[in-house]
Amino acid sequence: MNPIDLIISSIIILLIGSGIVFLISYFRPKYVEFCGYVSLGFVSIAALEILTVSVNVFMHGPISINEPLISIPIMGASLVFNFDTLSAIFLCIIALISVLATIYSIKYMTIPYAQGLRMTGYYPPLLLYFASLIAVVTVSDMFFFFIAWEFMTLSSYVLVIFDRKNKKCLRAGFKYFLMTHIATAFMFLAAIILYINGDSFSFDSLSISLRELMSTNPVLVHVVLGLFFIGFATKAGVLPFGDWLPDAYPAAPGPASAVFGGIMSKLGVYGIIRVFCDILPISGFSETWGIVISIFAVISIFVGTMTALIQDDTKRLLSFHVIGQIGYMLLGIGIGVYFLPTNKVIATIAIVAGIFHLLNNSIYKSSLFLTAASIFYKTGTRDLNKIGGLAKFMPMTATAAVIASLSIAGMPPFNGFSSKWLIYQSAIVGGMKNGFFIILGIIAIFISVVTLASFFKFFGASFFGKLHAGARNLDKKEIPKSLYIPQLILAGLCILLGLFPMLPIKVIYSAVGDIFGSGNIPAIGSLYGDSLIGINTNFGFGIFGSWNPIIILAALVVTTLISYYFYKSGKVKERMVESWYCGEEHTDEEVRYPAHNFYLPFKQLFRIKIGKYEREGVYPTIPLPKIKFSEEGIIKRILGIDNWLYYPIVNFTLKLFKKFSKTHIGIPHVYLLWMFIGLLVGIFILYVLV
Repeated sequence: MNPIDLIISSIIILLIGSGIVFLISYFRPKYVEFCGYVSLGFVSIAALEILTVSVNVFMHGPISINEPLISIPIMGASLVFNFDTLSAIFLCIIALISVLATIYSIKYMTIPYAQGLRMTGYYPPLLLYFASLIAVVTVSDMFFFFIAWEFMTLSSYVLVIFDRKNKKCLRAGFKYFLMTHIATAFMFLAAIILYINGDSFSFDSLSISLRELMSTNPVLVHVVLGLFFIGFATKAGVLPFGDWLPDAYPAAPGPASAVFGGIMSKLGVYGIIRVFCDILPISGFSETWGIVISIFAVISIFVGTMTALIQDDTKRLLSFHVIGQIGYMLLGIGIGVYFLPTNKVIATIAIVAGIFHLLNNSIYKSSLFLTAASIFYKTGTRDLNKIGGLAKFMPMTATAAVIASLSIAGMPPFNGFSSKWLIYQSAIVGGMKNGFFIILGIIAIFISVVTLASFFKFFGASFFGKLHAGARNLDKKEIPKSLYIPQLILAGLCILLGLFPMLPIKVIYSAVGDIFGSGNIPAIGSLYGDSLIGINTNFGFGIFGSWNPIIILAALVVTTLISYYFYKSGKVKERMVESWYCGEEHTDEEVRYPAHNFYLPFKQLFRIKIGKYEREGVYPTIPLPKIKFSEEGIIKRILGIDNWLYYPIVNFTLKLFKKFSKTHIGIPHVYLLWMFIGLLVGIFILYVLV
């Protein structure tokens, strides 16, 4: 099978799997684990197919399919698939995380939390979600890109509101649905503007339209780019557009949150790369929008990470870190976009660093969300103040959590260090050309320390110390293997990519070369050196920085062995005793250090205080003023929108639905007739609009 057949096959397999699992879960709601195994079968086959396509691209280069599968001439839209290295990287991420999350779901969805909730709201939309992800990163026509994007949004929305009995989940789902659809409307408006000038939705045609507008209407170019940026930044979780994220991610089931954190937010970054590195011709506009992207990136880094520090809910803490980590990716990409017209060396290293951090973050962020799900599986709570000492009962999960936490904090020799190190270097060298980037780089470095502190709190409060009094009766056994093995696989990748960073860098460099043309960027050896293990960055004036993780690991192992030798040489006998509280009669719970008190002085230093308004942290909220009016006043009647607008609309809609319900008479032929009529109406509307 050729690559396009494999991609189409993978999408069809997931769609069929979604339908089969829906029927099983609908007619046999108690077959929860069976639904999981069936889903895993379909997901594994699809993952194998898209991995085959990815390997083909890595070995033989991009694959372009000029013959469209579907063509709509009247709308200038064609379903064309394009497989470059960037798409292949995302396909690998999708394949890995989709399989691991599905494996994790099999046992996780049997916990009391999910009892009473039909699996029709979990496995079918999960498979639809995976199918839409594949389409998003492979189509090269904006019209069909939006169709796939909308499927991704709708299926993920169903996962967010899985627990329909929980009002918080429904509220989070509505917020997510509303904000992301407004953002999609912005992107579609931008695409329509370019379509009017080029009569086609293909990426190449949109690029040509942008180039023409640069000379005829530069203001409109900025409007188009602004609309695209807001749309993709909203999905990525960039502040202030990503305000939905800290509510929606915690609302979804644990494995779904891992998929969101590992893939969905990254697709917003994928869209920004496609628009500002691929569709936008290199020009002075690149410099302007490079600055804009970098500013919003640092806002997200600072506000997202500082807000994560004050969270006591495991999933909200990780959700705010999604915002912060997206900022690091966009900082690298923003610096790269800025220097595209003037310095290809800085631009290439910065963009490679941003994509490298995206890859790393997909791995350890998914692992961390699975850790949070495992904690909930074991304890039934997400409150860090109510757990502790879990490493005794969950050693495998604790090991994976520590590795993933150190990775996201950028500690060597794990993978997060290499990508952050390259981003910092890009900011510093870029700051030599434009001092503004030095300021952004300093903020990013400072916040990296805050990230480390935040994750000391996360795994320290969860796995170390004494058990919370309410958790003393926990099952002392480790969680099922299907829950901790996916975490260990992801933790292993954190170590592997950390020790051999040139392996992913070479692939990512090829992706950047596919976008700009391999002849338009410096040779990889001149940027990173010829070593297969270490990195020697060269920005055009000699080696600027050098990093060899194997040497660091060897030094770490040697010093650890020396310390262990001295420890054993003392021949001190170990003994387990109760904690001594200096003779005072205290219970363990009375002297326990709760998670909320971690770094309290630091958190009190960084807080919003404007006049009488004071709020912990730096995440802004706008308190709505309370206005009182007399019952008989005209202003009261005008503002009483419920009485003169909302209730009449609701009553009219209910009456309309009651009449429409009479059409549901249980005869399949009548339903087919309605579908046919609806199709004709849709075609007529499209014809009128075009």
